[in-house]
Amino acid sequence: MTIVEGQIESLKKLKDVLNKNGITRFVSIAEINKFIKNYELEKNDISLRIEHTLDLEINNLQSDLIKLQLVHDNSKAEVTNTLNIKIKNLTDKFNLRKDKNKHSLIKKVFYYPQLTILKIKKSNLEKNFEQNITWQTYDSLNNIVKAKKRLIYFLENKESITLERSKPSHEELAFTKKVVDGLYTLIAGAIGESLVVKELQKLSNQYVLFNDYSKQFNPPIFNRNENDTICSIQIDHLLISNSGIFILETKNWSKQSIKNIGLRSPVEQIKRTSYALFVLLNSESEYNEINLNSHHWGNKQIPIRNIIVMINEKPKENFKYVKVKSLMELNGYITYFEPIFSDEEVKSIADYFRIHSNEI
Repeated sequence: MTIVEGQIESLKKLKDVLNKNGITRFVSIAEINKFIKNYELEKNDISLRIEHTLDLEINNLQSDLIKLQLVHDNSKAEVTNTLNIKIKNLTDKFNLRKDKNKHSLIKKVFYYPQLTILKIKKSNLEKNFEQNITWQTYDSLNNIVKAKKRLIYFLENKESITLERSKPSHEELAFTKKVVDGLYTLIAGAIGESLVVKELQKLSNQYVLFNDYSKQFNPPIFNRNENDTICSIQIDHLLISNSGIFILETKNWSKQSIKNIGLRSPVEQIKRTSYALFVLLNSESEYNEINLNSHHWGNKQIPIRNIIVMINEKPKENFKYVKVKSLMELNGYITYFEPIFSDEEVKSIADYFRIHSNEI
């Protein structure tokens, strides 16, 4: 499998924009594609999930009501029993004292106040029997009333509650969709570059792939033929192999984009990059940094081949100095060339690019 270094440019830009907008749910292009495809389903799932949670709350409330009613009934029975025992005790005391003073005037005078008090206490208990029960079981009854009110509210306003609770998640989802929709070009680019990387990984470990390779030139490189000053380059994919160097530019373009004269020509773009690398690698100072085996004819040149990889459509025309290939044609074209460098030389070339790389 090809040795791969670095992350594709469009994916880095994509993650950067998403992070700036506080969107951290995506870790891959596949997840973004899945989100776009399943947006409406996910939107509907939010409402279903909230509704399910509300149903669980309603079920729990109904269960709680049964428990609260049981607590109240037990409390009421306990209070009722306690009051009945008090009334019975007062009745027994009253009857006992009444029997004692039945045959004695002195005792009648002595026990009369006590009998009166006992009679009043008993009368008060009997008169306020229900009121006492209500007062002593107020808390447990109040808990039932509150639970019933909440249950009735949920049952009568289920739809509006679901909508209200779903609103924050729906708004967050809509915002994510809006941001993702605005990143169509980056997403298409990331998809295309990811497919190219996967295809190149099918090659052997004699290949070294640098994704999003960039370099600044100081002093700049001047191309007289194009009257172009090259201060820096950025390459989608830089592939080092036994047959030389491949510069790959990936385009996930539609047929309309290919015909759009307003879009920058990828041919000119890759030729500019290729020229800069050719000048760099053939200067004496840079060439001497790469350990290439000597040849009795002289110093070996490192071939640089330019490939534009088209993911969808590709033009019918051929172009000078650049090959336009589909994804299916890519590896066949790369492996067509005869090896001219040993594995050690490939490593030396790859080490050179590792050292001479910088972010733009």
